[in-house]
Amino acid sequence: MLSYCHMKIESVPGKIQRFAALPARGQWTLLRVAATVAFVRIALWVLPFRWVCSFVCNLPVATDVRDGVSVSALEWSVSVVSRRIPLASCLTQALALRWLLVRAGHPASLRIGVAKDGARGFAAHAWVESRGQILLGSEGETIGFAPILALPPPQA
Repeated sequence: MLSYCHMKIESVPGKIQRFAALPARGQWTLLRVAATVAFVRIALWVLPFRWVCSFVCNLPVATDVRDGVSVSALEWSVSVVSRRIPLASCLTQALALRWLLVRAGHPASLRIGVAKDGARGFAAHAWVESRGQILLGSEGETIGFAPILALPPPQA
């Protein structure tokens, strides 16, 4: 592994070996998550937010759930994949995770909050909640953010 500016940069062959060592179901999940995060990131670059949000938030609830991917597996996958997609912000991750959770038959609500303080100035943060759990971060990361948008789980 190479080290540059206090970041560890793993070689491409190492990443390929780790991916190849995953079971086929894990590989499929990571590929599907990568495509979803990339799609959402590109959509946020080229389309108005209301269009992207309307599309992601109006997906039908999955009624035929075959893959049985857990909430934690999808959360982990979005987190890992987002590190490798340029500018995959918390909004990108939250929209992608909500999409994936709903398609997998899990309840998921999108939350967007804002905060203002002397050190940071104005800040915004997006996260997903499922069954009372905050996903893609911790409860501590959401403290101080006043919710301005809360999109509840879709109804079956």
